[in-house]
Formats: sequence, structure tokens, C-alpha cells
Amino acid sequence: MSHNIKSGKLKIAALNNKVTKDNPLSKYLQKPRWSKKELKEKYEKIISQNNSNINLHPFKEDSPLVSIIILNRNGKNHLSRLFSNFKENIHYPNYEIIVVDQDSGDGSVAFLENLSPPLPLKIIKNKENKSFSQAHNQVVDQAQGEYLLLLNNDVEPLKGWLNQMMHTALENKEVGAVGAQLIYPFMVESSINSQNSFKIQHAGIAFKDEKGFIKPYNRGNGSEPFSMEKEDKVVAAVTAAALLVEKEKYLEAGGLDEGYEYGYEDVDFCLKLLKKGYTNIYTPRATLFHYEFGTQEKNKSRDVRRRRLSNRKLFRRKWNPWLKKELFKDKLLGRRILSEQPLKVALVVTESGEDASAGDYFTALELGEGLKKIGWQVSFLPRRGPGNWYDVGDADILLSLLDSYDPRKVKASGSLIKIAWPRNWFDRWVSSPGFSSYHMVLSPSPTSCNYIKEKSGKDALLFPIAANTERFHENITPQEEYACDYCFTGSYWNDPREIMEMLEPDKLPYHFKIYGKNWEKVEKFKDYHQGFINYSQVPQIYASTKLVINDANRVTKGFGATNSRVYDALACGVLVISNGLVGSRENFQGKVPVFQSKEELNELIKYYLDNEKARQDKARELQKFVLKHHTYDVRARTLKKILEDYFYTARMAIKIPAPSWEEVEEWGDYHVARALKKELEKKGCEVTLQVLPEWEEDKNFDVVLVLRGLSRYHPQEKHFNIMWNISHPDKVSVEEYSEYDHVFIASSYWASRISKLVDVPVEVMLQCTDHELFYPDYDEKYAHDLLFVGNSRKVFRKILKDLLPSSYDLAVYGKGWEEFIDKEYIKGEHIPNNELRKAYSSCKILLNDHWDDMREKGFLSNRLFDGVACGAFIISDKVKGGEDVFGDRVVFYEGEEDLKNKIDEILNNRSIKSPYQKKSMEDHNFKNLANHIIKNLIN
Repeated sequence: MSHNIKSGKLKIAALNNKVTKDNPLSKYLQKPRWSKKELKEKYEKIISQNNSNINLHPFKEDSPLVSIIILNRNGKNHLSRLFSNFKENIHYPNYEIIVVDQDSGDGSVAFLENLSPPLPLKIIKNKENKSFSQAHNQVVDQAQGEYLLLLNNDVEPLKGWLNQMMHTALENKEVGAVGAQLIYPFMVESSINSQNSFKIQHAGIAFKDEKGFIKPYNRGNGSEPFSMEKEDKVVAAVTAAALLVEKEKYLEAGGLDEGYEYGYEDVDFCLKLLKKGYTNIYTPRATLFHYEFGTQEKNKSRDVRRRRLSNRKLFRRKWNPWLKKELFKDKLLGRRILSEQPLKVALVVTESGEDASAGDYFTALELGEGLKKIGWQVSFLPRRGPGNWYDVGDADILLSLLDSYDPRKVKASGSLIKIAWPRNWFDRWVSSPGFSSYHMVLSPSPTSCNYIKEKSGKDALLFPIAANTERFHENITPQEEYACDYCFTGSYWNDPREIMEMLEPDKLPYHFKIYGKNWEKVEKFKDYHQGFINYSQVPQIYASTKLVINDANRVTKGFGATNSRVYDALACGVLVISNGLVGSRENFQGKVPVFQSKEELNELIKYYLDNEKARQDKARELQKFVLKHHTYDVRARTLKKILEDYFYTARMAIKIPAPSWEEVEEWGDYHVARALKKELEKKGCEVTLQVLPEWEEDKNFDVVLVLRGLSRYHPQEKHFNIMWNISHPDKVSVEEYSEYDHVFIASSYWASRISKLVDVPVEVMLQCTDHELFYPDYDEKYAHDLLFVGNSRKVFRKILKDLLPSSYDLAVYGKGWEEFIDKEYIKGEHIPNNELRKAYSSCKILLNDHWDDMREKGFLSNRLFDGVACGAFIISDKVKGGEDVFGDRVVFYEGEEDLKNKIDEILNNRSIKSPYQKKSMEDHNFKNLANHIIKNLIN
């Protein structure tokens, strides 16, 4: 079978057009500018490569029936190209073709009805242009095939395409969707891919983190055809331009989501298969040209943009939290299914390169070598480098070894986990203004971990320095130039070190050498100073000595932070004696010999240099300990586990509108948030409360829950954003509701209204109570006739305005009442939240009211729920839906006279049942609320 360029609609004639400023195609014709001959050669080369690449399989006539489903709207030219050599190229015996025509007006149907030679073709004529998902779901019931093949009308299949796809699909029962290699044709008329003529368009779909949005993209786009995988490749998803799937699995996954409109529906479908445990496969042996966006490029850009934004919003809402974790896990474990890239770690150091002398770089270098072994990619961000060390690019992990680095200034292209690794200067670390912006803290000893927790409130994970056993090991050949009995490696930076007082090499009968910068300035050591040595020489130094002195400096010693020289020398099989008592205890179980005085140091040097067997036995014991516990291979695995645990903990921010932490106790929203936090953490979530000034802080949250009252928050795309509108509905516009991924509203009436106006899920979630805080608890102190708790907020609140003056014993607690009511009623400005139950339980009547917009729109005050839980007798202004929720557990009034009459009746009627016998709000609690969030949103 031969392909001809005419059938491919390659429009070579356009190349003969004169290139002028008036020719709209001129900018595309200039790059690349191919002759007819070159164009023909490129096209035929792909045909030839495909013919060589395929391995046709002998399918029998009773092979599974494949229903090929093709959507068409005014695509007669596409259909002509598609069917020109369809039968000759398919190389599969058992198929049917179903073309769904979407009310075409270009003669498409007539063309199909007159196809010659005839094909097993059925035409479904829709009277309207249905969406991609709707049209496919519609036809599935009519499809007779065991397999479904979703095929665009704007493709040109090459030889053996379905043969290869079906062979892949039948290899095992776990196969989900199968996709093909799609290649751009000559793209002279395309404004999108004019530079990609005869390049790969699709080799499966992968994902990347783009400012928090986990974005799908075509693998291999722009690569040379047949240059990637030679065999089938497991991928996250494949495009529906040519997608093969078993019909039973299509139905099991629920088909295509009809919320999409020509975009993302294929990726969404493949992810549903993936979550169900199926494997999506890209096969490079099936090849088709794809004249992508043939129809869309003719559409007005405004409509296309609207669809894309809508599709993206739906996709992000459905998949972003799950994909964020799965993409990270994919990189973490090196699977390369969702991502083409390895996990990327950027290490913040003082300097880098062969001539570096900063110890933090050597530590980072060795950790980096360990991380590379598990498949991660490592780079360095040096302070003394040519670039901007705050520009981390597409790194996944930022690990800073410097307290001077400010993580708040970081610029990243995607989501970034920021890790601090203090190994010294712990006081400077915890006092750094940016320290709280790290998502995670590692520290080298239990003592330093405890210090960080005490001073900053942040948990620190144990992560000591270690040794690179490929650099430091016992098989290094000693060098004569470094030969000595004992040595010290480390520089002097005009900061006192203990060896300057304790070590006296002149008085010891052993050969001593000291390496590092500036020791020539110290009189007692200048004769022993060997100068600065390159890091690459250190292993030979340790191999050439018998004993290494460790002098933990003043900023590490008391914290148990052990220097790398201890791990490195011990890994070489050389004994170390140290002044780091805490470090020896915490990191070596006390096995490292320790000196605390000049006398102890001299005695240890003498003992181990005069007793070779004791020295060698001790060195072997410690070497074995280091190789088991303190290598960078161990650290790499530890960091991998730390990150896995971190990423699989659901992290949520609850944003409360309180203006500061000093004022939170006076805000009811804070107590709601705290109770919800407690229940969510019981479910394994990590919850952070943020007051208003903290709302914009960059934290690595999965979910953001905004308690929408007085203040507005602008959601960030990288989070799954939930609004719980608990008050002040008049301040929330329809547009604001629409910015969220999920909306809860504390009113049945208003939730019903808003759900009809927005395209995001809206649910009722009434306020509730914390039964651990609110229960009957009588206290004579609050035994008033009437009680009102609440701030005035510069308003004469409705229920007090309707009531006063009153002869009853009224107690008002709250701020700002002096200008509205008589001082005799004011009993205090605040009742602590943990004492409110006593006040509610002890008064005869608890008074409650609502702000005007809350009353009209059915937002029930949380005081009603708390009061009922305490068994209080409550009178409240009438609020829409109140009686439906509370029944006779709350008395609602209308107007001044009605309020006073009800109070008189209740206080003077001795036959009224004790309020403590009333049924509490058992279903309205934070435990149930947390369960709902976990079950329906986070999971």
C-alpha cells in the first residue's frame, strides 16, 4: 500500500506562494522552508520507518470485535483523508465503525454514505453538536464491540496501527487504555505548532507541577519520530485521538465525564482507570498522523479560551490534590509513570566546586551522592555563586544548610518542599525571621531537636551527618607525605577552639600534623601546620594516620552535633577521640572516646598510640557502627522515608478572620476552627490555624478551609480550596463562591439558592458544637434570669434593643456595650471559652440573636448549638430555618412585645420542664463534620 501526499492534505502548493509581508502565511513558510522534494522525503521516511517498526500479529477472524467510534462535525475533508486507505492499513479482521455526526452542514453524511469500497460503517445523526464526552457516552450502548476505539476524524493512520494496539491490549487483563504514537504532519497553516512538522506530537501523557497546578502534557512532543521507546511504555494517560479500551472497563470507570467540553476528558478518563488499578500503555508501534485542532483553530479564540478555563478548573478540582501526591510519589520512587523527571533536590551551600573550602558544601556533596544513588537529581545553590540562589527552578526539594538563607524569598516554578538542616549555630537558626517558613526541619542530634522544638515550636527530625563510604573506606592506600601518628583536620577562623588550650604536641613523643587554614597564626601549631588541603585528599590523610582528634566547636559541642571528620575517619577504620561528650552519647551510644580536659586528652593519645591492639579493636568496633548507622546511603533512605511520610499526611490550613493571635480568644471563628482542628488531627490530618495576617504565607498545604465571615480570601490554584460560609453572607458574591473548589454554607436555604448560581459543589454544613466543651455544668456565679454573651461591634444588638429596659436580672458579657445599655447589666467583657458552658447551663434563659443578613438567609448562630448542648433554655430572634433544625428546643420570637411576653411566660411558669432534660444536638458536632470533610473531600 502506498501513501500519497495529496491524501495527507499536506498543502505543498503553499510553499510556492510568494513570501511577503502581506502574506499571512509568510512567517510560517520561512521556518522551516522546505522544497517539495524535501517535504516528500520527510513524509515517506516516516512511512518507511513505520513499516520497519511494526510487527504484524496474525489475528483470527473471531478476534474480539472492536467498535471504532469517530465524532464528526463539518469534517468532510478530514474524513476523506481518514478513510482513503483505512481498510488496507488496519490489519485487524474484526471491527465496526460508528461515526457520530454532530449536525454537519458540509456534506459529511453524504460522503460517508457513498464510501467506496464499503466499510462496516454505521452513522448516528445527532441533531445538535454534543460535547465530546456526551457523544461518546451516547454511542457506547449501541457499540457491539468488546473493545472501544475512540478515534479522531483528523488522523491519518499508518500501516498496522490497530493490529499493534490490539496486541498490546490483549497482553494482560490489567491493561487499561492503550494509546498510539501521534505525529504532526506538515504544519504550514498551524499557528500553534508551526515548528513541529513531522515531529512527535504524543507519546503518552505525563504531568508537571506548574505553580501548583498539576498539568498534563504530551510526552515526546517535538521529538523525532521513533526516537523514544521501542517497546510499550506504561504511562499515566493517553490522548483520545486514538484510545483503545475494553468496553467493560470504559463502563466500570463511568465513561467520559460530561462536565468537560472538548478538553481534559481523556486524561480524566485515564486517571479513573489508573485509580482503579489498571495500567495505561503507550505503544510506539502504532503510528498515526494527527492534524491536531483542525476544527478548534478555526473557532474564535474567546470561546476556546472559555472552554479551556472551564475544563482546567474542573480537572484541577477533581484531580489536583490526588495528582500532587501521586506525582511526588512517582518521582520519590523513581517510577517515571506520571513524570518524566526524577525528584530534583537543590542544596543551599556557601560555595561549590573543586576549590570550595566551606564544610557545609562537603556535607551537602556527600549527601547528594547518596541521593543520586536512589535516582534523584541533585544541584547546588551557592551563596558565592554566579546565579541567584533564590531561583530554584523546577526543584521539588530545597534543603538549606545555611541559617542565612531566607526561604521566603524563594522563586520556584512548581510546588516546593523547603527543608532546613541546622548542624550548627542553632540559636541563629531558630531566631531567623524565615525559619517558620520551612516545611520541615532536620537536626543532627536529639539535644538539638529538643532545642529547636523548645525555641521555635517546630518539630525537628533526627538526621545526623554521615560518611560517604565510597570516598572514605579502609582500602585507601596510605601516602608517605601524610604519614603521622595523629592529626587534626579543620580550619581556624579566629574563634577559640579547645585544642588550642588542651593539645600540646611539643610535650608528646608522637608525630603530629594539623591541616586547614590559618593554623600558622597559632604559635604552638605553626610548626605542625601542613596547610590547606583539598577535600579530595582527606581520605588519604585519614588512611595515613593512626589517630584523629575531633575538636567540636562551641556552637556544636553542647548540642551533640558531631562533625563530619568523626564519621569519615571512622569509616576509614581510623580511631577518633573527641571532646564531644553529648555527640558521643547520642550518636554513638557513648562508644567514641571522649576528653574533657588537657589531661584526659593526653592520656587518650598515649593509651591508644601505645596500645595498638586496643586502638585497632576500638576502631573496628566504631567502623562497624558507622557502616550500619551513619552512611549517606542510610541517610538517603531515611530522607526518602521522611518525605514519603510527610507527603502522605494530609495537610490543611484553616483560615480564621481574627486580626491577630492576641485577639483570637474573643473570636468565635477561632473556637470553631480549634474544635475542628482537634477532630481532624484525630483522623491523621496535620492542621494549621492561620489568623488574618498569615493568610498569604506560603505553606505546603493540600487543603485550605476558609471560615468565611468578615474577610475575603483569594484562593491559590495549588491548593484544594474550601469555603465554609458561616456568617455575613451579604459580603460574599457569586463570583467569590465560584473561586472555590467546594463550598459549605451554614444555611440550608442559602445553600440551595447559591447552588443554582455556581458551577462548584455546594453543600449545607450547619454550625455545630464541641461536646467535650459544652455540656450541663451548673455554676452559681452565672445564675441570672437572662444572659447574653456577645460583642456589640458598635451596634445595639437586636435582642437587647427589643428587650430593654427590663426588670429581670440581666447579665451581658461582651465588649462595646457602654454606649448602648445601662452599666448595671454589664457583668464583664469576656467569658473564656472553656467556661461558657457554666454560663449557659446556669442562667434561666439564654438570649441569642443574629445579624440581619444571617437572619434573613438562615444562618444559625453557633451559640444556639452550644446552648442546647448545655441544656440551656434559649430565646432567639426568628431566623429562617431555625425551627426546622431546633424544633421546640429553642423558642423563637418576633418583635418586642412577643419577646417580653415569652420571657414573662417562661420565667413565671413553674411547670416548664427542666431544660437539662432536653435532647441535645447529638448529630451537630465537630466529629461528624471532620468525618464528612475527610470522607468526601480529602480522600
